[in-house]
Amino acid sequence: MRLEPLLPLWASLPLFGGMLLLCAVLLIRRPRQRAAWARRALMVLLLLTVALRPVTPIEGEQTQRMNANVFFVVDRTGSMNAEDYDEGRPRLDGVRADMTRIMDMTEGSRYAIIAFDSTATQQLPLTTDAGAAAAWIETLTTEPTAYSTGSNVDRPLDALLVEISEAKREDPDSSVLVYVLSDGENTDERESESFGQAAGFVDGGAVLGYGTAEGGAMKTQGGEDHGEYITGPDGRPGISRIDEEQLRTIAGQLGVPYLHRDDPEAPIEGTMEGITLSPIPTESSRSVASFEDWYWIAAIPLAALMIWELGELTYRLPRRLDRYDIEGAQR
Repeated sequence: MRLEPLLPLWASLPLFGGMLLLCAVLLIRRPRQRAAWARRALMVLLLLTVALRPVTPIEGEQTQRMNANVFFVVDRTGSMNAEDYDEGRPRLDGVRADMTRIMDMTEGSRYAIIAFDSTATQQLPLTTDAGAAAAWIETLTTEPTAYSTGSNVDRPLDALLVEISEAKREDPDSSVLVYVLSDGENTDERESESFGQAAGFVDGGAVLGYGTAEGGAMKTQGGEDHGEYITGPDGRPGISRIDEEQLRTIAGQLGVPYLHRDDPEAPIEGTMEGITLSPIPTESSRSVASFEDWYWIAAIPLAALMIWELGELTYRLPRRLDRYDIEGAQR
């Protein structure tokens, strides 16, 4: 077993040492509160254990990267909450399922994620860390409804051009796969720019469309009305509909197929026609450090003590306020 600190030792040791010293001083100087300060000292020790992160190294596994760079362009606009995917599920459920499936198809590749809503942002730079991509997929949500200012499917185009051109320049022997996952709906009343300028850098991928022509109602994200259906001025639920014409246009501009997605089990493998994944040369392989974490053993009693502490504060605070009110009235 060894330590893999979450904070530098030069920062964590003085920090926790100071807290332990404070607990020790008050433990002595306040005899009526010794139980409470002993509990707090134990909490500091447990938190220090978590920060030091004890681990057991696992035998390093030799891995090879595959010769592909996979770029996900993900629509996070509010319309992706519309419930017309796979018999009433939100469209984002389909996005999550398809991104996971694509990662399974391209295991060992590098992954990058560009998300767009009111703005376009690089959520994950090109990396071999599939775990980071999987974690992002798992926590994927739409932008907060209150911050939405209209959307256009061309919003991620500039960021995508920068990323795929750099990938081609730095890694010319690897294929560039681009997957655009969207409902194609524009709400800013502006004509989209052409994705054709990116076609020269793209070797494969697909445009994946979500939603139906009939459309679906959407729930709000964030704010006081979180989880409630969005309504129009007439009080009726707002409806979002897929724009397949827009999505087919983007697919044609990129030179990749368009697939309408309404079933997580529908095949998606045809998006890699003519591309054969193979390991990069063995001299580029690397050993991946893996650990089995043990900090959770300290985290469990720490959580219990924190709940205890919160309960004590909740119990004592009203009594102290009542006492101050009584003393103030007597004066």
